[in-house]
Amino acid sequence: MSYNNKSVGKNWIAEAISNEHINHYEFKDFDNVTRIGSGGFGEVYRANWKNPHNIFALKSLNDSTIEKFVYELKIQRKVNIHDNIIRFCGITTVDENNSSKKYMLVMEYADGGILREYLGKNFGSLAWNNKFEMARQLARAVSCLHNLDVIHRDLYSNNVLIHEGNVKLADFGLSKKIDDSITSKQCGVIPYIDPKKFCINKYSLNKKSDVYSIGVLLWEISSGQPPFKDKSEYYLVQNILNGLREKPIPNTPEGYIKIYSDCWKLEPDDRPDIHEVVARLEAPINTINKSSNDEVVTRLEESIDTIDESSDESLYESLNDHEKSNRVNPGIFYDWLRRLRYKTNGRLVLGDLYYLGIGIEIHKKKAYENYVDAAKEKTLYWFNEAAKQGNQDAINNVRRLKSSNLKSTLEYYSIMGKYNTSTENDY
Repeated sequence: MSYNNKSVGKNWIAEAISNEHINHYEFKDFDNVTRIGSGGFGEVYRANWKNPHNIFALKSLNDSTIEKFVYELKIQRKVNIHDNIIRFCGITTVDENNSSKKYMLVMEYADGGILREYLGKNFGSLAWNNKFEMARQLARAVSCLHNLDVIHRDLYSNNVLIHEGNVKLADFGLSKKIDDSITSKQCGVIPYIDPKKFCINKYSLNKKSDVYSIGVLLWEISSGQPPFKDKSEYYLVQNILNGLREKPIPNTPEGYIKIYSDCWKLEPDDRPDIHEVVARLEAPINTINKSSNDEVVTRLEESIDTIDESSDESLYESLNDHEKSNRVNPGIFYDWLRRLRYKTNGRLVLGDLYYLGIGIEIHKKKAYENYVDAAKEKTLYWFNEAAKQGNQDAINNVRRLKSSNLKSTLEYYSIMGKYNTSTENDY
């Protein structure tokens, strides 16, 4: 960039500050300034402003990138209205050697860091509801850009931030243009780039290019890992053009797979626009999850006739897995619970579900009541078997149990270790 362009850029910033079009923060009011990464213009820092509770991100400016810096600043001012776009707060000025000024963007700080690292640390605790919401927020943010005729052109998981669990889109330095050549600095970004860029000279990235990138990001949200992380740059450029795409992760809802698969189609005209992507992601989750609920129904229907104590552990693991992924329709699950109480050992399983909080809230009293009923049913079964053989004591015990002497059932059930466990707390 020429000296003249640098000067024009700096003059524009100075004039915007002077006219109070941009908030200016005194650099002396920042402390605990700590480097947390690098951006398209220079270094990125975390800093406290005036007190420990006000936390901002500071983005430094290199003279060589001042034109892009000014462009991003203008974009940030336009899109500050959206909750899922990182908020621009103002400018601070650093005096260097008492002779020159260095400008820094003052930005909203994202406590969860970049999406790639956030998924790496938290993926195991994310249910499908969380993943869908992240996908929706990301698509809404890009939709806001496209409504303003802004194309991001650099969408990948290092440019998506997380703050308090919510998506915050960042880095608009390439929103105006992208270099015509794919450089080594973009290694790791290639899986997100519209493949048309690789085969058409002077191809201009466009809104459908952003949609392609969204498709890859939706896959990344579903998998918790970056795409093609072990593949070389050369291999990816050649093979993505020939149709190479990441494979769906097991247990991903079919509707979600369909959305990101449509986004990353080779031909831009075959991809949906971002508004269609948003609409499909905002469809009722039970519609998107229909095939997954069908799987749960089959599993529950099979289990209702095969419950016995030896299979409890595998059943609980399966139900817990389904609940964690938020793929169990509550109506289906509670219908299954109602039917369960009439099956052999059903009361015992119900007691465990209430005690462990699988599929339903933990409820120690209901766990106790079901354990008592299970004990009574179990004892009654064996006394009935003995009574059939003419055992007079068994006959008397059957009569006594049918009159609901709970003390004897509790004595029996304490042997199994269930009652004592269930009554340690809350009952």
